[in-house]
Amino acid sequence: MKKSFMVVATLVALGFVNVHAAEEGAALYKKCAVCHGAAGEKAALGKSKIIKDMSAAQITTALKGYKDGSYGTAQKALMKGQVASLNDAQISALASHISK
Repeated sequence: MKKSFMVVATLVALGFVNVHAAEEGAALYKKCAVCHGAAGEKAALGKSKIIKDMSAAQITTALKGYKDGSYGTAQKALMKGQVASLNDAQISALASHISK
């Protein structure tokens, strides 16, 4: 009985984490939507890639690269400022939200 309870509790907790990450990704994306569009369908400022077509891994690589200065071209400095305050969990949540 105790083992079953632990399994159920773990599954509920994991579900909560996933729901929380999804909500956080959506909340974080509101700032991005100004330039990238509500569904990531726009080339930001007419210069960026269309992010809705990118995988979560590609988005994560791009965001971490913008953060450390190793990624980007025309919007590199602008994007560095946008992602500077994001931690790895937030970047992951954002990438998951965009790539859904």
